[in-house]
Amino acid sequence: MKIIHTADWHLGKILNGKQLLEDQAYILDMFVEKMKEEEPDIIVIAGDLYDTTYPSKDAIMLLEQAIGKLNLELRIPIIMISGNHDGKERLNYGASWFENNQLFIRTDFTSINSPIEINGVNFYTLPYATVSEMKHYFEDDTIETHQQGITRCIETIAPEIDEGAINILISHLTVQGGKTSDSERPLTIGTVESVQKGVFDIFDYVMLGHLHHPFSIEDDKIKYSGSLLQYSFSEAGQAKGYRRVTINDGIINDVFIPLKPLRQLEIISGEYNDVINEKVHVKNKDNYLHFKLKNMSHITDPMMSFKTNLS
Repeated sequence: MKIIHTADWHLGKILNGKQLLEDQAYILDMFVEKMKEEEPDIIVIAGDLYDTTYPSKDAIMLLEQAIGKLNLELRIPIIMISGNHDGKERLNYGASWFENNQLFIRTDFTSINSPIEINGVNFYTLPYATVSEMKHYFEDDTIETHQQGITRCIETIAPEIDEGAINILISHLTVQGGKTSDSERPLTIGTVESVQKGVFDIFDYVMLGHLHHPFSIEDDKIKYSGSLLQYSFSEAGQAKGYRRVTINDGIINDVFIPLKPLRQLEIISGEYNDVINEKVHVKNKDNYLHFKLKNMSHITDPMMSFKTNLS
């Protein structure tokens, strides 16, 4: 069995005032072409398909086009869950109808102990939820952290686990010790947001979204796919892509597949005059550039100089 694990598309993302839809359309077209080659049994999208709760029409159209090509044209089953950036109601619209085409959308906890079975593999889904939402769902005011809430979710799932099958969890959260970046919105304010790895012991494999580095955590069975694009300059230099997960005779293996974007994020450091006079190497002037410059006290309009000299 072949599973493609992706997450954190953040469609509609704006970086320092720059709309990234062109870059996102480019990478999604590349992703679709890769799926034609991969011919996976299923695609898992582990949250944050959109960047905001109320995405633009262009962002919605971009998602609809990508999912349409993958699910309707290529006939690939898809499981997607909501992340902390997604509007649950908007993402969940039409979910019951979509399941006729094996497009499974999960945005709440009503199905956490009812796995989606594909080719004998059980996929359990834990969409993003706030601590208050978990308190309300379980009617338990003692839940004060994500660790406590997710533990309660796993305890609910545990009795349903078929130990004779492969059981995979799909979720959107922070595992303790995971590498973070500037573009990841904190999951909580005033409470502990990370979850210890041990809570996932009952699963054979865990597919996560939220952290944008594909190697955010080193673990044999708990994996982040990372985002499809670099979304903050703290991610400059990071490879972006998806994970190919294979299951053969009960053995699970995965490999990260990088994708080449239309533009990358690049940080340029050096003396102001050296940069302006192109004595500092810029990999690609079409990249999104972030300058860290020295000796600028005598410069009155540095941006105009950049536009003139680096155009």
